Amino acid sequence: MVHSLSARLLVLTVLFVAFVDAVIVVASVADFRRDWLDDRLWESQIASLAVAAASTSALQREALATAMIVSVRYERGDGRVLVLGNEPEGPLGAYYDLRASSRLDLVRDGLATYFGGSKGLVRTTGPARNGPGFVTSVFDEAPLAAALAVHVRHLLLLSLLVSAFMVALVYFTLLRVLVRPLQGLASHVAEFSAAPEDVRRVIGESRRRDEIGTLQRSLRAMEEQIRHALAQRQGLATLGEAVAKVNHDLRNILATARLVSDRLSHNEDPGVRTISVTLMRAIDRAIELCTDTLRFGRPQELVPRPVRFALQPLAEEVGRSVGLSEDSNPMFLNHVSPHMEVDGDPEHLFRALQNLMRNSVEAIGDGFGEIAIRCYDMGAESVIEVTDTGPGLSEHARENLFKPFKGSTHAHGAGLGLVNVQEIAHAHGGEVRLAKSDSGGTIFRLHLPLRSDVALRRATG
Repeated sequence: MVHSLSARLLVLTVLFVAFVDAVIVVASVADFRRDWLDDRLWESQIASLAVAAASTSALQREALATAMIVSVRYERGDGRVLVLGNEPEGPLGAYYDLRASSRLDLVRDGLATYFGGSKGLVRTTGPARNGPGFVTSVFDEAPLAAALAVHVRHLLLLSLLVSAFMVALVYFTLLRVLVRPLQGLASHVAEFSAAPEDVRRVIGESRRRDEIGTLQRSLRAMEEQIRHALAQRQGLATLGEAVAKVNHDLRNILATARLVSDRLSHNEDPGVRTISVTLMRAIDRAIELCTDTLRFGRPQELVPRPVRFALQPLAEEVGRSVGLSEDSNPMFLNHVSPHMEVDGDPEHLFRALQNLMRNSVEAIGDGFGEIAIRCYDMGAESVIEVTDTGPGLSEHARENLFKPFKGSTHAHGAGLGLVNVQEIAHAHGGEVRLAKSDSGGTIFRLHLPLRSDVALRRATG
């Protein structure tokens, strides 16, 4: 309880109010003392004027006793001096000159009188009222000390009552407006973390317009994202188990197809042998992909084995794997120079380019169009460019590129193709970029560093 936010708030409120009260009391002590001294000087001035009109010993004594003073010296602006009473013999307890006293002097002298008590007879000089001149009075400081003590006692009592009311008002207001909502948020976060997949534990809508309301709305949005992410993760885990089982059986089926296609390679027909070679390579890649899928859940990274190789034959093979040629529709244009070489893993780059070209084929659909691939060097990297004349990507696809299950380029896609392309590009130390996508077509660029840069990034990564 001592370390709770409400307890700290209460302690801080009491300390702040006590500090303000102390400042008020100190200032009040100085003001009360100054006013008391001014009153004595004013009464001394009145007494001196009255005695000047009728100067008798009895009247002087009565005037001095009424003003609670021992002697008065009133020096008027016209040069006249009025004296009342006899100057006491011996040293006085203190001398105060209100004409030259600063605010700090008044505070210091007031505290000294309150805590130190009376100094006996003191002399005080101050300006005269209602005209020029000044008045000097000698009086006993004991009545001032007594009156000051009573004033401070009453002031402290009043301050304590007002402060207690203000502390209670401020504390309960902040407790209701600030502390209780924060405590509710803290307890809700703990409750939500116990079962974040439960939709009933998501915080409700907030109608507050202050910072607490903003925090509550932000927390609700975050909890919704966490809940959806957990649901998606659970779905992926279930899907992964199913895919692993399917891949296990599919790999066996592909192994049988590999044996059959191997027999086709011995056929005497040249066309059949050419097709069988392409078919065998496709089956080998499918078997390897199934094997990689079964290993997907293991904690390992995609590690390419980069070599320098000619890109044109690989691009031609990728085109055939998705059913493209110069006579197909869409038409496939291989603009890669026969002398163009790149650094990378051929199998990985085959999969990346195959995903990009398949997206282009699906984008064009049954209409007439062209799909082209070209490659050029740009400083310390090679750039492979895949272009198509399709209608371009939708706004949703552009906003969610490279996001699993969100960035599909067509209606029935899973959105994993571009994710695989990005993963392969990053494994090579490069990246894939969407250079253009509008009604005139789409351009993807695959940036691959030179082999020395690949080795450097893998060594320092």
